Amino acid sequence: MLEEESKIHPATTLANQKPLTITEVYSGMDKVNSTVFKTSIEGIPLLTNDNYKIWRICALNLFDLIGLKDQLIKDKNSVLPAEDNKLLKSILVAKLDSLVQTNFINMENKNSAILIWKSITQLFASNQSSNKARLFQSFLCTP
Repeated sequence: MLEEESKIHPATTLANQKPLTITEVYSGMDKVNSTVFKTSIEGIPLLTNDNYKIWRICALNLFDLIGLKDQLIKDKNSVLPAEDNKLLKSILVAKLDSLVQTNFINMENKNSAILIWKSITQLFASNQSSNKARLFQSFLCTP
């Protein structure tokens, strides 16, 4: 009877019932993470002069996924480890339109993902209509 059951349900044999090893579990998670990572990168549009808000949301989601969002945006004096800096720098540069890239990548920031991020956010934040309105309002209120 046991033989017949194993013919009917070959997946339930004793050899197939051993638990996963730790390396098998982690390699499965790595595959999922690399797939999610790749999809997240591909989901970030090229930054142009017209799509900063959506680009920023997508980029921050990716940086949060890889655990570097706080270092990039909250800690102003943060220094990234070399490998993290390379990763972020390559993502940022790859997701900039060539016209935008020439405005943000220069001799002073070309080796620092944090400085590239700061230059992008400073310019685009000052160009947002809400910021323009606030600056104009503060200009009107000054004596």
